[in-house]
Amino acid sequence: MLPRSRRRVRRMESTEIDLTPYMNLLVVLAPFLLITAVFTRLAVLEIYLPPPASAELMSQLPSPDEPLVLTISITEKGLVVANGNKIISFVQPTSQGQDLQTLSTVLQQIKARFPTVDNAIILSKPDIAYDELVKVMDATRVAFVVTEGRKTSYSLFPNISLGEIQ
Repeated sequence: MLPRSRRRVRRMESTEIDLTPYMNLLVVLAPFLLITAVFTRLAVLEIYLPPPASAELMSQLPSPDEPLVLTISITEKGLVVANGNKIISFVQPTSQGQDLQTLSTVLQQIKARFPTVDNAIILSKPDIAYDELVKVMDATRVAFVVTEGRKTSYSLFPNISLGEIQ
């Protein structure tokens, strides 16, 4: 007698997706992305425009009661510190480049006279090196003073606007 062929019955087995590796990836990746996002935000420098001034204020150095439109122009011949169109000071460059220490001293004197002003405009020609522009911006934003052997810093003009000399 012939044996009956046995049919093999396939049963449908449920297959489950293993989410453990994906969850492990998210557990490691999420904090990394959050920490990185915070550090990239710290590197951003916010730049603001100063309030508009009338032509009358541009022609003379204002008293401490009136607004100051501080303008620092970077040229090959030096740094020009002005109130709009009126020149306050001219800082000649040294053999190493722009004289940032003298610029800081001039800006400290202006800040002492106008303590509420936080705005400054930095103008440069297109051929001025980016590194030089950043150094002038740093000297405009913060002053470092050594007193009793300790180096302290204080804010000068943190709201900086950039422009180009025509």
